Amino acid sequence: MASTIPDELAAELTLLQRRIVDENRQVLVIFEGRSGRIMGRVINEFMNLMEPRGISYTHFEPEGITGPRTIARYIAREPAKGKIAIYDRSWYSMLVKRANEGDDVEPMLKLARNLELYLTSNGVTVVKIFLNIPDEAVDAVAKRMESKRKCVSFLSVDHIDPKKWRDKLVMPMIAATNTPNAPWDIVDVQDLYLAMTMVVHTFMERTSHRFDHPIPSKPIEMRLPFPNPREEADLTLEAKSYKSELEELTDRIGDLQQKLAVSGRSLVLVFEGWDAAGKGGSIKRLVRALSPRGYYVRPVAAPVGEEKVHSYLWRFAINMPKEGHIVIFDRSWYGRMMVEPIEGLCSEDEYARSAAEIRAFERLITESGGIVVKFWMEISPEEQLARFNAREANPVKRWKITDEDWRNREKWDLYEEYIDRMMAATNSPNAPWVVVESEDKKYGRLKVLRTVRDVLERELERTGFVD
Repeated sequence: MASTIPDELAAELTLLQRRIVDENRQVLVIFEGRSGRIMGRVINEFMNLMEPRGISYTHFEPEGITGPRTIARYIAREPAKGKIAIYDRSWYSMLVKRANEGDDVEPMLKLARNLELYLTSNGVTVVKIFLNIPDEAVDAVAKRMESKRKCVSFLSVDHIDPKKWRDKLVMPMIAATNTPNAPWDIVDVQDLYLAMTMVVHTFMERTSHRFDHPIPSKPIEMRLPFPNPREEADLTLEAKSYKSELEELTDRIGDLQQKLAVSGRSLVLVFEGWDAAGKGGSIKRLVRALSPRGYYVRPVAAPVGEEKVHSYLWRFAINMPKEGHIVIFDRSWYGRMMVEPIEGLCSEDEYARSAAEIRAFERLITESGGIVVKFWMEISPEEQLARFNAREANPVKRWKITDEDWRNREKWDLYEEYIDRMMAATNSPNAPWVVVESEDKKYGRLKVLRTVRDVLERELERTGFVD
């Protein structure tokens, strides 16, 4: 197929793609528009102008948001360093669809701005192109641009009615999300040659300008708007009737998992806490209640491999659960608010904005039908020392204690400052922290199971799945 732009412009585009690779840049190009057929042709022409090994492509179905896994794809499909990601439709198509169904638009506009702010703050250059065409010309232009292959399939079907992209909805949406960090460009597409020339020019100008003129960072002060539940922790609590209650809770959680599986909801469990506070033991008792077909456990350590070439939430976004499933994170994205700033693994700016980014991420999960429960396993420094010594004396458990554990223990007071700030910044109503008093291990395990039971009963009752 002959190029639809001048050779010299195509050469400039090739050089820019080479710069993206050489400088380890991340570029996201979002295409939106009235007609899927027109978008498909323009995007295909655009991609054919570049080296395909440096591009990823994702088509987002606007009605396909069925849980945390699908909505987290907006982050999971972000470009890696040195790559260009192309989104054929995005959160804006979801916004248009829901607006036409009568939903309140403002929360979705905020979601769009938060997503784009997260991406751009973490090094992604975002280019947003709206392929515009007057209502009366859509059918005629789409017919000229459509593929000669007439088979109706996922390759050709677009689940957005062009008539729903009316100006009185689209133009305010564009105005409300035309931010300095992620501005919109409107390209008229009645003529393919002119449209492609404008798309390439727009992509090159926006990308090169952002590379050469980064958005200056503004000083950020972390907000602490929530109560800190650690202040209410009572480490004298002990388990009573441990075995009988454990058996009762195990049976009930097993029943609730069956209901969760058909409810359309998903469960995200986060375990954080002091070293040796009982995360592993609590997770072990919890999964005994569950069918392995419906859950998975994700232990979290320092990022490796592909995790290093993405934003820090990427590795969690790719592990969000499907409908009816449960994911258990043994440590989580909260490393950004504890170990990373303490060990100098993130900048002060990255730390300062992390609470707002994490709140937005958790809101993304809960607004897509996910249930988020965050456990903080609490023990005293004296109890931690006793458990460290016991592990070192036990050949079977000696592997659990490392030099890093001892180094972290020396920074107990510093960690407490960051933990308390984290709690007060992220203990939001939609994703609250549950402090688990684990001085008595058995009490801590029971509290974890009780909490999972209570949350599932409450959330599933709202949708009619609990007797």
